[in-house]
Amino acid sequence: MARAQKGIYAEPNLHGLTLMLNVMTDDVVAVRRKLARVPALLEELDERFSEALLTGYVAIGCDYWDILYPEQRPSQLRQFPDLRDGDRHAPRHSVDLMLTLRSDRFDVNYHCARAVLEWLGHDVELVEQIPTFRFMDGRDLTGFVDAPENPRGMRRRQLSLITAEEDPAFVGGSYLFVQKFRHDLRRWEQLTQEMQEFVIGRKKLTSERISEAVVQMVTHAQKTQLLNAQEQPLQMLRQNMPWGDMREQGLLAMYFSAQPRDVVFWLKRRYIADDEGDYDPLLDYTEALSNATFFVPSVDFLAG
Repeated sequence: MARAQKGIYAEPNLHGLTLMLNVMTDDVVAVRRKLARVPALLEELDERFSEALLTGYVAIGCDYWDILYPEQRPSQLRQFPDLRDGDRHAPRHSVDLMLTLRSDRFDVNYHCARAVLEWLGHDVELVEQIPTFRFMDGRDLTGFVDAPENPRGMRRRQLSLITAEEDPAFVGGSYLFVQKFRHDLRRWEQLTQEMQEFVIGRKKLTSERISEAVVQMVTHAQKTQLLNAQEQPLQMLRQNMPWGDMREQGLLAMYFSAQPRDVVFWLKRRYIADDEGDYDPLLDYTEALSNATFFVPSVDFLAG
């Protein structure tokens, strides 16, 4: 079976670093050769800093894929969906490549990012770098546990990685949706804890679901449940981490799936108001600044 880039389904770490890159050369053969070396480079660095539990992956942007690999394309790779309804908008932001590193040491992430960028050289331009971190035992900066229904153990691989039955040419790969949210924490923190819990639909301390009869309003928990319209499970793994400084803060949200239609359904349910006019109420307190889709190929595909 094709080897997946293990950063897709790895367990959470303390620190993350995501680099957005654009390719500056027309020599796609050279770019392919350099990308093929990245997983091995990360393996070598993981062995060197074994206590840091380093993981990572390189992802290829939807718009750049056909330039880099014109002969074959993942069957469900599409642009980020058009999410525009009322005041809610998730603008598309296209970049060619994305590199994500996670470990339990900030300095290891920094060192590894420098090593990968040195390897890629002048063939790429760094567009944005986003340091992320684990906050209060896996909570978002809103104070609530992030993605409490996320799969655990082997289910993480099963929901995120493509199988031979789904797409034999891209076994071990994964579709990736990325949203960089900026929170309005000043407005959020003006709410009482009870009102915050009603917006989220969970208790802040325990993350226990609050009965819909008690809340009497549509909640974030309802709009983000991992079930489709037929009450069947959605195939989706979230790898979110907070980012920010004292000026602005938010969440770097990453959704992996072997069935990207499930993610699109989930996103539209959050953004697009239903027949009763209800949407995810948390979107009144956060804004997705940039949104993009990528494909994360297997190690074997990159080595091609």
